[in-house]
Amino acid sequence: MAPPLASEQVFRELADGLALDNPADSFFSELAVCLARILRVDHVIVACIDPSDNTMARTLGLWSRGRLLNNFSYPLAGSPCERVIRNEPCHYPEKVCAVFPDDDLLADLAVESYLGMPIIDRSGETLGLIAVLDAGPLWSPDIAREALRIAAMRVGAELSRQRIMTAVEESERRLDTLMSHLPGMAYQRLHDREGSLTFVSHGAEALTGFDATHLTADDGYPFMEMVHPDDRQRIQRQIVQDVEQRRPYQLNYRLRTADGDTSWVSEQGQAVFDAGGKIAWLEGFIFDNTRQYESRRIQQAVMQIASSVTAMGGKPFFDQLVDHLTWALDADAGIIATIDASLADSCMSTQAAVIDGRKVENFSYALKGTPCEEVMEKGVCIITDKVAKILPPQADRFLGWARGYIGLRLDHSNGDSLGLLVVMFRSPLDDPDFVTTVLKIFAANAAAELERQMSGDYIKRLAFSDPETGLPNRASFMAQVSDALEKARSDHKTLGLLLMDLRRFKEINDTFGHSVGDSVLAAAGQRFCGMQHQDSELLARLGGDEFAVLIEAPTATMLADRMLCYQQSLEAPLQVDERWFMLDVSIGGALYPEHGMSPGELFQHASLAAHHAKRQGEGRCLYDEQLGSAILRRQQLLDDFILAMRDGRLMLQYQPQVDLATGALSGAEVLCRWFDDERGWVSPGEFIPLAEERGLMKELGGWVLKTTSKQLRDWKRSGVAVVPRISVNVSAQQLEDVSFGEEVALHTMGVCPANIGLELTESGFMRDPEQAIGLMQALKAQGFGLAIDDFGTGYSSLAYLKRFAADTLKIDISFVRDMLSSSHDYTIVTTIIAMARSMGMKTVAEGVETIEQAQALAELGCDQAQGFYYGRPMSAEDFAMKWLQWP
Repeated sequence: MAPPLASEQVFRELADGLALDNPADSFFSELAVCLARILRVDHVIVACIDPSDNTMARTLGLWSRGRLLNNFSYPLAGSPCERVIRNEPCHYPEKVCAVFPDDDLLADLAVESYLGMPIIDRSGETLGLIAVLDAGPLWSPDIAREALRIAAMRVGAELSRQRIMTAVEESERRLDTLMSHLPGMAYQRLHDREGSLTFVSHGAEALTGFDATHLTADDGYPFMEMVHPDDRQRIQRQIVQDVEQRRPYQLNYRLRTADGDTSWVSEQGQAVFDAGGKIAWLEGFIFDNTRQYESRRIQQAVMQIASSVTAMGGKPFFDQLVDHLTWALDADAGIIATIDASLADSCMSTQAAVIDGRKVENFSYALKGTPCEEVMEKGVCIITDKVAKILPPQADRFLGWARGYIGLRLDHSNGDSLGLLVVMFRSPLDDPDFVTTVLKIFAANAAAELERQMSGDYIKRLAFSDPETGLPNRASFMAQVSDALEKARSDHKTLGLLLMDLRRFKEINDTFGHSVGDSVLAAAGQRFCGMQHQDSELLARLGGDEFAVLIEAPTATMLADRMLCYQQSLEAPLQVDERWFMLDVSIGGALYPEHGMSPGELFQHASLAAHHAKRQGEGRCLYDEQLGSAILRRQQLLDDFILAMRDGRLMLQYQPQVDLATGALSGAEVLCRWFDDERGWVSPGEFIPLAEERGLMKELGGWVLKTTSKQLRDWKRSGVAVVPRISVNVSAQQLEDVSFGEEVALHTMGVCPANIGLELTESGFMRDPEQAIGLMQALKAQGFGLAIDDFGTGYSSLAYLKRFAADTLKIDISFVRDMLSSSHDYTIVTTIIAMARSMGMKTVAEGVETIEQAQALAELGCDQAQGFYYGRPMSAEDFAMKWLQWP
C-alpha cells in the first residue's frame, strides 16, 4: 500500500476533486475514486436513501479494490449505514463485521474498519451517506472524518440540485401537457407592428388553422395579418396604452383563420420588461369566444352599456341600461326593479322601465302571484308564451300584449338579493338560451351598480373605521389630528398625543390564532373607550397592536395622569370567550407645540417615547429633549458599531477555563470586545443588546466563529499546544436560521469540531426549542461541543434539556458570587452540579474570584471554573504566552 498523504495534501486533492465540473451521472463515481486515492482505503461507498423505500440505500458511486463497480441497492437494517443515516457519524476502528454479523455486504468485502458520514441537505433532511471501509485500521481517522464531512456537504448540494432539476423537468413536462390540452393558444411575441410570434402552444393550429412552426418561423405568417382589418388599429392602440401604463391588456376582436373564416376571440396578455426597463416581449393567451359574439349588434350594445357605467351626463345609468338591453334583444319591454325597503318585503319598486321604446314612470308592485316572485325565489324565470295571463290585473292596460318573458335575479356579491332584471316580448320566445345569455351580461352590470350605490355609505364607514374595534382608523385619525393642530394653532391651545403599544400581543396571535387576537384587540379597545373623555379625547386604532389618543388642552401633568389611566385600564385581565388574557401597554406621550409643530413631528416624538417606555419596561414615558438626545446617541452608537464590525475593528479576547481537579487549562471562552477611538472601550453590555435589537447577531456571531477558527488554525501552524476547547456564544437569532448548522461547518472549515464549543442560553434555545434541538443534535453528531450558558437563570424544562443533548452546564456568576455567604445560592449550585452529574454532563462555574470559591466548587464536584481568580479575558497573544505551552 502506498504511504499515507500529508493532511495538507489530502485536503488540497479533495478540494481539486470536488471542484471538477463532472457530468451529474459521473460525479459520485469520480468522488469515490478521489476519496479512495487520498485516504488510502480499499472501498468507498457513496449512497442515497431510496426515495420509494427509506429502508433501502442505493449506491451512487462504489469503489472496491482498485475498480468501480456497478451501482446496486442494499438494505440498511443491521448495517453500520443504518446508524449513519440517523445523523450519526460512525467509526468502527476494528472488527466491524463482528459488530454487524447480519450485514452481508461487510462480510463479502471482508473489511476490518468502517467510517461513515451522513449526507444532510439545507433543511436538515438526511439524503444518504458516504462510507470508507478497509481491510485494516484507517491510517488517520481524524483526517478521514473531516474529509468525509466536507465531501458529504458537496454531495448533499449535488443531490439537492438534482432533486430541483428533476422537479423542474417534471414541471416543464406538466406545463407541456397542459399547453397541449388548453382550448386556446398561449403565445409569446415581439412588441412590433407585425406582431411577430416567437412561441405558440399546441392549440395554435385549432385556433388559427396555421401550423405552429409556420407561425413562429422568421418568414412566418404575421399575427396582425390574421386580425380583422377593422379591429387591427383599435387593439394595437389599446395594447400600446396598457403597456405604457404597465398593466395587463384584455382584448376582444375578430380573427381571420387560414381557411378564410372569421371568429371572435378574447385575448389576455401583458408586457415583460428586461432589467433596463425596456419591453422584452409580450405574452398571453387567446381563446375562441365566438358564441358570445354571434351578433354584431349584441357586441355593440355591450360596449355601449360598458361605457355607460362611467358616463356622467345624459340619462341615468339604469335608464341607459334598459334602453340598450331592449334594443339589443329587440325586446318590447324592459324593467329593473329592487326590493322596496319602505314597504313590505314582498314589494318591488322599479328603477327603470321601458315599454315600446318609451320610458315609464317608476312604480311599485306586489310580488305575490307574479313571475317576478319566481325570479326572486329561484334566480331565473323563463316563460316562452302567454305570460300576460299571469301578470297582475293592473298590468293589463300596458302589458296585456306580453307573451314571452325572461327575468334574472340581481344578487349582491355576498349572496343577498338586490332586485331583478326583466325583458318581455310580443311574440313567443324561439331562442330563450340566447336571450338569457345576453341578459346575464346586462344583469352583471346592473347588479354591480346597485351594489355600488347601496354600499356607498358602508364603504365610507369602512374607509375610516377599524373593523376589529369599531374605532377610527389611521386615515381618519391622521386627518383629525391635522385639523385639530390647525385649530389649536389659531386658538393658541395645547394638545397631547398618546401612542399605546400592547405588549405580548404577538404571543397571543402566534399561540391562539388571529381570530382570538382580533377579539383581544376588540376587548382592549373597549377598555380604552371606558377611560376616554368623550368630549375632549379622540381614541383610534392605528393598526396592529397600536392605539392612539389625541387629548385637548392638557398640561404635561394632565397628560401624565391620562397616560396612567390608560395604563391602569389593562391591569385587570381581559376575557375572550372562556379564556383570560393579561396584557401590558407601553405608552409614549408628546405635547403640541412644545414637542412638535406638525403631525409628523408629534408622532415621531410620541413614538420615540413609547419605544423608550417599552425598552425600559417602565410602561409609560413623556418625551423630552434629553430623551431625544439619548436616542440619538444610541442610534449613533449603533451606526458606529456596524461600521466597526464590517471594517474589522472588533477584536476577540480569551478567558481561560481551568480543570478544578488538576489546575490544567481545560478550555477558554471567546469574548467580543470593541475599542472606539472616541469612546474608548465600549462595554458588551451596550453593543450586544443593540445588535440583538437590530437583528445583527447572525452577522456578528458568524464573524466571531470564523475569527475564532482562524486563530485556532494559526496557533496550530505556529506549533503551540492545542486548546482543548474554545467556547463561542450562540444567540437566539442564529438559532432561528435553519441553515445555522451549515454556517457553523463553513466558518470552522479546517478546525477539528471537538475544539469548538457552542454556548447557548436557556432563554435563547427556548424561543423555538424543537428547531434548536434539531440543529444542535446535528452539530453534536459532527463532533462539536455543546454547553448551556447561564444555567439556572432561564426557564427551560428538564425534558427539553435532556433532548438538547448538551455536554456541559455553565453555572451562572450570580449564584457563584454569593455561594459562600448565601445558603440559598449554595444550595442552587449544589443542585445544578448534582443534576448535571446525573445526566452525564460536566459543569463550569463562571465568575470564580477567590481560592475559597474554587475549593468549595471542587468539593461539590464541579469540573471546571473560569473567572478573575484564574485570569481576565486577554488577547490571543497574551493567552498563548501564558496558557499555551510550546512543544
